[in-house]
Amino acid sequence: MNIKKGIILMICSLWLVACNDTKETTTIEIQELINFEDVRPDTFQTISDAKDIKIIEKTIKKAREFGEVDNEIVPQYKIKINDDEYYLWIDQTVTGTIANVNERNMFYNILATDEFKEAIHYPNDK
Repeated sequence: MNIKKGIILMICSLWLVACNDTKETTTIEIQELINFEDVRPDTFQTISDAKDIKIIEKTIKKAREFGEVDNEIVPQYKIKINDDEYYLWIDQTVTGTIANVNERNMFYNILATDEFKEAIHYPNDK
């Protein structure tokens, strides 16, 4: 009976460690782009406000696959969250588009709410 308890305890411990292994995001980096490779000078920003980070992460997690598109339109932003980097196309509408930097032709639609735009410091006059 002790061996069963030991095995169960070990499995539960490993499960808890695996669940706690996710990285907590403490900063998000955003920079405006000139083209897919070059960043616009003096536009780098670091977002460290926990509420803004949560809004940005939630928006990206809720992205819906749009599909693969052969796109040459330059994104406005590059966003780095932990080890992931995304291109972001956004305007005054309530929708935006993201693509993972490593799969730049696979597009995902996001809901670009006012709350999201405020979190990334998107200017109202664009």
